[in-house]
Amino acid sequence: MTASVDRYVGERIYSLRLAHGLSRAQLSKRIGVTHQQVEKYEKGRNRIYVSRLLLIAKALSKDISYFVAGLESNDNEPVVTQHQRMCIEVSRNFMKIENPDHQTAVNTLIKSLAKKSCCAPSILVHPCARREVHFQKKKRVII
Repeated sequence: MTASVDRYVGERIYSLRLAHGLSRAQLSKRIGVTHQQVEKYEKGRNRIYVSRLLLIAKALSKDISYFVAGLESNDNEPVVTQHQRMCIEVSRNFMKIENPDHQTAVNTLIKSLAKKSCCAPSILVHPCARREVHFQKKKRVII
């Protein structure tokens, strides 16, 4: 049971660290341990003292209860959805973009896509062809 709790807390730390766009090295500096130790925490191989978990919570801007929330309701087995995996992947890839202008462009694109309704027609412009492609329902018209 304790091993599954350690893994659960570790997975919460891992997901939150990625959501904040932090590397293990960056988090380790904030909490005063090596990046290898952060990896052991995230994989549930080493137990985390409450004092260290408080530092982690502060570094990741969460209340300490976040890391144990849902333990009882999930029978100690967290469910990682495909959507959560995709969010983590998007965060990782975004942090690899070094150009601040490109980061801003990606963020603007995501905001724009998030505002659009699923049923509203959208217009995409291919960067090479400079042709507009209109999507409406399942029909595509190239102009």
